[in-house]
Amino acid sequence: MKDPNSRNTSSSFSTTFVFAIIPFSSDLSRSGQGMAFLITPTKSPVEQSSSHFLGLLNSSTIGKPYNHLFAVEFDTILNNEYLDINDNHVGVDLNDLKSVKSKSAAYWIGSKTQEIDLNGGYNIQAWIDYDHTLQELNVTIVRAGSPRPQKPLISLKNMSLSNIFEEEMYVGFSAATGTVVEDHCVLAWSFSTNGSAPELDLSHLPSLIMRKDSNSRFIAEITIPLVLVLLLMIAAGVFWWKRNKYRDDTEEWEMEYWPHRFSYKDLHIATKGFRDEQVLGCGGFGRVYKGVLPANGLEVAVKSIFKESHEALKEFIAEISSLGRLQHRNLVQIRGYCRRGVKLFIVYEYMPNGSLDKMIFDKTKSVLAWAQRYKILTDVGTGLLYLHEEWDKRVVHRDIKSSNVLLDSEFNGKLGDFGLARLYEHRGDPQTTRVVGTLGYIAPEFLHTGKVAPSADLFSFGILMLEVACGRRPVDPSLDAFQIVMVDWVRELHGKGKLMDAADPNLGGEYAEDEMEKVLKLGLLCCNPKPEARPAIRQVLQIFEGEASVPSFVPYETNGGNSSSTPDTRESYAPTSNSLEGR
Repeated sequence: MKDPNSRNTSSSFSTTFVFAIIPFSSDLSRSGQGMAFLITPTKSPVEQSSSHFLGLLNSSTIGKPYNHLFAVEFDTILNNEYLDINDNHVGVDLNDLKSVKSKSAAYWIGSKTQEIDLNGGYNIQAWIDYDHTLQELNVTIVRAGSPRPQKPLISLKNMSLSNIFEEEMYVGFSAATGTVVEDHCVLAWSFSTNGSAPELDLSHLPSLIMRKDSNSRFIAEITIPLVLVLLLMIAAGVFWWKRNKYRDDTEEWEMEYWPHRFSYKDLHIATKGFRDEQVLGCGGFGRVYKGVLPANGLEVAVKSIFKESHEALKEFIAEISSLGRLQHRNLVQIRGYCRRGVKLFIVYEYMPNGSLDKMIFDKTKSVLAWAQRYKILTDVGTGLLYLHEEWDKRVVHRDIKSSNVLLDSEFNGKLGDFGLARLYEHRGDPQTTRVVGTLGYIAPEFLHTGKVAPSADLFSFGILMLEVACGRRPVDPSLDAFQIVMVDWVRELHGKGKLMDAADPNLGGEYAEDEMEKVLKLGLLCCNPKPEARPAIRQVLQIFEGEASVPSFVPYETNGGNSSSTPDTRESYAPTSNSLEGR
């Protein structure tokens, strides 16, 4: 529903249809509930709508701009709450049930109007035409079979629908839930976004009006055509293409872990149908989308993950349920999850400034100042201390890297992506798992044993410190042979007494030398190939905060002079099925 020449401009459209609202019985005084023509971004615009909402909205969605709802109501109920003018009117609705304009149901004959009883049971033809160039909307009705009136019942000038229409919309009809379903009929319909809607052939349409003398025949004659239409949604052209139904798979075991579950429909609306323009990042696990929750307008990041079996899903959700209770200012908060088949969606808080790696390596962005870098490393260390020592269980993150450090609006660093994290009791033994992680950040002992331990996180944190200080990636094949592996290169410079040569040249020398030296040395200490020689995260923070000094150490060597990141170690890495990214 957008102009192909300008996505900011809505398309014109034209539609005509014949409808009838049938009274409940031969007693014509009993009123039906009305119906509406609508254009909406979803097949099911609303759930649990009471009768006076015409199936369009409910009490929590009325007036919300994220509805993107255009409707023309044919209302047979007087509701003062929505400023209805009477119980027999036509109104134009935009995201709300308070019509922007409404008129008593009628049509023009010369200079006078002739009233139409919407609830009379006879066939009524309607025309709705919108010209985006003139920004004009016209609504016209008449008894079916009569000529189209020259003057529309409702005419709105200077009306733009650009903020209402999305690029793809569903077009159809709605009636209120909770009413008798056999009281609304659409007998013919055409729709076009290219000129006037095709004319309708009315010659063979049935008349559904009740007759008091035919009660016994009424049920047999009327039931079949009436049950055909309550909510009519027809796919047409580029507006109607097959979409997956909003189906949520829920099993009893899920409620044991975490009741904070989002519906797939809410996430579909939040991410605008998981469109490409909403993508924040990609990986082997899937994609991360920016979204705005329709219920409260909260910005979130929605991560899609594929798991190969329901057992794997169950295990993963059990882990996420525990991690979802983590509450710390330096950890990205998990808001909840959604499951659909073997596809899982994890909902996180949204971080406006993205990931740390983009701030450091994206040449299109301004250089991240040293003071900010130092503060971010302190933030990550503080979050890691909470995981290792301060929460009720010990959590090993297993995937600390610059792309998993996210920045909020004030550039505070938060550790995110707990997809590979493992937790166990503080006095318990860490378990052995399959080797997962990211090349360049994996502790060497983890490659050989698969043992989950906090010291492995310290190794990754050491690589992160060097990465931030040096302004380069852990492994860069484009550099000279002796520089390819960052930790080897920094270790060699330290051995030659030239450690400060490793500082990021993009900083232009604008950094505190004592802090830069501290970070580089701490990085090397944490990357010691012997896990027992690495400092604990509490010691690292004490040094960061000036409460302790960096201990003296000799550059370590293993395997005949090579550091922990030896060629053998690098070649032994192979991604496993437990890894959530293409690493």
